[in-house]
This record gives sequence, C-alpha cells and structure tokens, in this order.
Amino acid sequence: MAPIIEMTDYTLAPYGSGHGINAFYFALSSGNVCAVEAQNPDDANNFLRAIATLTQPDEGSYHFRGERINLRSYDDMLRCKPKIGYIAQDAALISNLTVRQNILLKRYYFENDLTIDIDEYLQSVCDTFGITGKLDMRPAELNSVETQIAIVIREISKHPQVLLIDRPEDFIGHLKFDIIVQFFNDWIDKKKPVVFISYDRRLIRRYANRLVIIAKGALNTVDMKKAGDQK
Repeated sequence: MAPIIEMTDYTLAPYGSGHGINAFYFALSSGNVCAVEAQNPDDANNFLRAIATLTQPDEGSYHFRGERINLRSYDDMLRCKPKIGYIAQDAALISNLTVRQNILLKRYYFENDLTIDIDEYLQSVCDTFGITGKLDMRPAELNSVETQIAIVIREISKHPQVLLIDRPEDFIGHLKFDIIVQFFNDWIDKKKPVVFISYDRRLIRRYANRLVIIAKGALNTVDMKKAGDQK
C-alpha cells in the first residue's frame, strides 16, 4: 500500500532542549497507528511538528500521496496541510475570529463563501463537547479547556486524512477524555492513520500497532505486531 506521507533522508535541527533527528525515513499508511517515544520530549514534539509540515527539515524530501511537496511553496503546502489534523499543546486559535469562524475557516477559504455555517454533524460534535453556547465568543473569552476543545473541533471539521495528537490524555482534561477516546476509536475503525505521543502505557497498548523510537539523534520504527509475534 502506497504511503500517505513519506519522509526520506529527513534531518531535523534540534528543537527546544532536543537533540534533533538525523537522516531518517518515515512512512505513514492507511491503518497505521504510531506511538512516539523519545528520550527527550522535545524530539518527539519536533517529529510531530515535522509531519504536520510546521517544521522544515535541514535536508530531505516530503511526499504526500506520492507527490513531492515543496515546503517553502505556499501553493504546495495547500495540497497537504489542510488534510492533516494537528491536535497539540502548541496549536492555537486565531484571536480575532470567533470560535465558529475558527472552526469554519477552511471552508470559508476553499468554498469562498462567508455565509457557510456549522453543519448538522459539527453541531452534534459541539453539543457533545458542551461548547455550543461559546461558538460566537472569541478565544480570549474562553477558559483553557474550552480553548482546547475548540481546537479539537476545528481539526475534526477539516475531515483530515491523517491525525496527529500530542498527549491525548492531557489535552482537554479528564472530564472530556472519554469523548476523545470515542473519536479515536471511530477514526481507527475507519483505518485512518494516526501518530500520537502519549505517556499513558494503556493507550499505547490499546491502540498502537507501530512504535516510533527517537534516541541519540536517530529514529527507528518497530512493527509492534511483528515484535509481539517474535516474543
């Protein structure tokens, strides 16, 4: 099966307190659920940001569905970036737009229609997360959990082909965690690929079928099913 995302000879400069990652290869295909483990948490974050095209490599090529993406070209980026859902601590809402406008921004842009409103599906998602009454507020009027929920809904609204999640167990607090798990289950049942960072071993054992290990500037991928079969 052809990868949805393929990163070849990819070298990432150090990020935060991380060491960087040297000349690695990573491919993500339908049905892959990858858990990321790193000696330094900033290396794991750097890797997730690189998949999301938020970090450019020092060297290497990035392909999305077989097409090479020039990460310095805005037009090229539009071919892949909107198709990648990114739910992480460094994700943010646009401050001068309401929550509703943040959620609908991708559709406003691609459909060139500012009269679009939230559809029935997204309305049910907003109801489930308990944020319907906040849709016409600006981000500054939300508390931290509400902001995180709005980011989750915005990424869900993109109907992405790939989902990237940083610490789902922490992202929106324990009260809404079961809802995130439900969406996680639905996503995986559809064989859509996921890459996630988690320090909850239960989540890794339950969901991951591949393990990405980053240590001493090197990245290696382990097929967890094959590794289990060899024990």
